[in-house]
This record gives sequence, C-alpha cells and structure tokens, in this order.
Amino acid sequence: MLARHAEDMFWAGRYLERAEDTARMVRATLLSTVAESPAHAIDRMQNLIRTLRLEMPAPAEDVQTMAENLTQSPPMLRSEAGLSIDVQAAATGLVASPTLAGSVVFSIGCARENFRSLRDQIPSELWEQINQFHLRLRQDDFPAAMEQDPFQTLDFIRVSCQSLTGVINSSMSQGEEYRFLVLGQMLERALMTCRLISVRYPELDGSSYDEMALTLRSVSALEAYQRASQSSPLGADVARFLLVNGSFPRSVLYCLRLSETHVESLAPQGKPPPLRRLGQLRSELEYADFNAMVSDLPSHLTALESGVREVADLVSAYFFRKAEAFDLHSQAIKPGVSA
Repeated sequence: MLARHAEDMFWAGRYLERAEDTARMVRATLLSTVAESPAHAIDRMQNLIRTLRLEMPAPAEDVQTMAENLTQSPPMLRSEAGLSIDVQAAATGLVASPTLAGSVVFSIGCARENFRSLRDQIPSELWEQINQFHLRLRQDDFPAAMEQDPFQTLDFIRVSCQSLTGVINSSMSQGEEYRFLVLGQMLERALMTCRLISVRYPELDGSSYDEMALTLRSVSALEAYQRASQSSPLGADVARFLLVNGSFPRSVLYCLRLSETHVESLAPQGKPPPLRRLGQLRSELEYADFNAMVSDLPSHLTALESGVREVADLVSAYFFRKAEAFDLHSQAIKPGVSA
C-alpha cells in the first residue's frame, strides 16, 4: 500500500471519529441545559469547548452581524460579567460551521476528501454514504435545521456516522487499508475520552446524578456504566470505567488494545517505535494502581493524552513518508488554520 494512501486512510478514520464524538458531546451538553439557568448552560458549553480544544472567535459587533455569520463561526455575546457564549449559536457553530476547524461539517468534509483520493480502494457503498452525508451537511438549510431542531439533527449525524462505520466493518476487506482506518479512529477516540475526563472530572463530586449522566452520555456510556457499576455518581468510578474498562468500546484501554493489535499486524516483523510506545501506554494503564492514580488524576490524564499524541506522531514517522505534522490534523487543529 502506498504511504500516501495509508496516510489518507488513517486521517479519514480520525476525522470520522472526531465528527461523531463532537456530535455526541454537543447533544449531551444541550440536553443537560434544558432545565438549567443561563449561567449554568454557559458553563456547560464552555466545558465542551475546552474538551474539544477549540478557541472561539472574537465576539460579533451586533446581533445582525451574528445572525449573518452563524454558519461561519459560533457567535459570542458580551455580558456585564465579561465574555460569555450564546449556547444554541455556539452549538450550531460547532456542528454546522464549514470554516471552524473541528466542527462536524468541517471534519466530514475532510474525511470525504481523503476517501475521494482512495475511491479505487474503498467499497462503492462507503463512497456513496460519505458523499451523501457530506452533501446533506452542506445544504443551505442545514444550519437552520440545527438551530430549530438540534436533537433530531444531532441524532441524524450520529446515525450517519454509525452507518459509515457499519459499511466499513461489513464491506471492507480487513487488510492494510482497513487497519489504518480503524487505527485512526481508535487513537482519536482515546484522545477524546481522555479530554472528556480531564474536563468533566472536577464536576463529578459524587453528589449529582445529572453531572455523572452528562459525562457518560457524551460517549454513549450511561447504560453500559449503569449495568457495570450500579449508577455510582462518584467521579473516581466514572473515570475508572472510561479509562480502564476493557469491554466498553469507548474506554481508553479498549482503544489502546485495539490500536496495538492493528499496529502489530501492520508491522509483523520486530517492534517498531509506535508499537513499543503503544505497549508502554497500554500496560501502564492496564496494570496501574487506580486508587493511586486518582489521587493525581489530572497529571495522569495529561501524560496519557500526550502519550497517545506521541503514538500518532510515531505512526506518521514510521509508516508515512513526508507525513504532515500531527498538529495540522483534527484533534489539535485551531480555528482559522487550514488542514
């Protein structure tokens, strides 16, 4: 497989995962603000923006300008307390902005471009699915649909992303192309879960079911968590489940195990740098004393996220010739920077 094709497949997987995770988190955040005061709703949206590692643009000058720029960037409102976010408009921007790097529309557009360069190597059903999805997101009425009925729109995005994953798993030969695609998905998913825990953990004081439910719904883990731990609202229990549960597909440990399996298959001889680093990360997490880890969870999460980013760098350096810098891609990209 050509290195440039492998890289396109790898980043297609990253962008698909980024889009789905963003839609899930936006939906969970909006659902949690339904009965909240404006101040609490703003706090929740700011937490989401921190989770996604995005920087919001400067405030618009007036309401008319904000309305005109809705599809370009999430508008901001200035209050007496300082700079605050218009929650619904920010959610719409995170989903429907074609220029905000990291938005759902932006990420699906990038995934489609990567798949377009691989049309002779992917199933026709996959191309048709991603192309139809992209065209729907780019229709003129899509931002309005997100504004008027955000939950139905976000459900459409989630189901469309799951359909793409279903097509990939059911119609794609599980050779090198498939392995690079899934490797990209798993590394992105591990990063997003680490970021979610790092931002949400301070809010999980053990006294609020709603805070626990918001965190878990962001990764569609609430029902799985309830079955596994009987709905404990303790932050340590939530973090343990999302970090080291070996059977939940969105836990960090699960993602690292599957990533390690695919890298090992892609480099069957010897132990290349990305495989060694993955093995270190996986074993450190799998065999860690979790009670000791919880005592300083923020620093452990920072180290874990840095380790996953390092793995992605090593994958690029080892498998892709003239690979682009990791920071130009979805999980580190900043608004206004072209991918």
